[in-house]
Amino acid sequence: MARYAPRVDLSPAAVERAVAEVFDGVDAQPRVERLSRGFSWVTLGVDEVIVRVAPTGGTLEPYDPEAEAANLRRVEGVVPAPQVLAVQPDPDNPIGRPFGVHSRVPGRVLRLDDVTEHRLDYIAAAGQALGRLHSLSAPVTVAEAYDAELDRTEAVYRRAAPDRHPEFEAALLWLRANRPDCDEPAVWCHGDFRFANLSWTGPGELGGVLDWERAWAGDPMCDVAFTHRFSGWCTIEDSADYGHPIDQERLAYASRFERIRSFTASMRAIRAWLDGRSHDPRLLTIGRRGEQAMKTELNWAR
Repeated sequence: MARYAPRVDLSPAAVERAVAEVFDGVDAQPRVERLSRGFSWVTLGVDEVIVRVAPTGGTLEPYDPEAEAANLRRVEGVVPAPQVLAVQPDPDNPIGRPFGVHSRVPGRVLRLDDVTEHRLDYIAAAGQALGRLHSLSAPVTVAEAYDAELDRTEAVYRRAAPDRHPEFEAALLWLRANRPDCDEPAVWCHGDFRFANLSWTGPGELGGVLDWERAWAGDPMCDVAFTHRFSGWCTIEDSADYGHPIDQERLAYASRFERIRSFTASMRAIRAWLDGRSHDPRLLTIGRRGEQAMKTELNWAR
């Protein structure tokens, strides 16, 4: 089968025409700046707004700007986050891909190594924001949320994995067999809560929480566990600022659950590359590294 890459036009002229079709707030000949070079959404600064363009293939497929917009609208007024200005779900536009138009949040995103002072202030502000988010209850229990997400994770695996992975399948079975029998209401979780997705206006002063595409109704311990795995020194360790109890047993389960979900990103990366929806060789590298890591990091499921 021939490899292909769908047409995407990120030229300033194409971006201007596409955004003007759905949002009357961008000047003619806008300044277009590429803000991300990662493997998820293509994030563009277009004058005073942000345009999030669905890539042709990546680590978090499928990309749905309407779903991300729904997540952002849900948390409006609860935590600082971008405001939804417009959504274009139809790829038949001058860019050639679905996109969303969001407001900019104040401040800037820092690297962990950039912060050498006031780290406790940053940790406190992050914990407070996560605690506010977890005050939003969802209409399912924690147990039901886990069951639904495990079903979705398995569906992603069946669709994305080019080969079967016994380690991953054994881990899924373990997670199903040991799923917490918790009838507490689930809460709205960010799904990718880490220092790299936070914008700061000053030491410990949070400007906004970014990247809401993985948000879901789930166990709040999953967001807490995610910080332990992926947020370096900016982790939620206790309830002092977070404001909710931390269940250590559920936290241990959530850590394993989040690790399994992270491996689906590498599977989707390699599938996008093999299918030719992306020619970025880094996706192939991510996929191969994920396959290797599964053999060593899922030994608890044996």
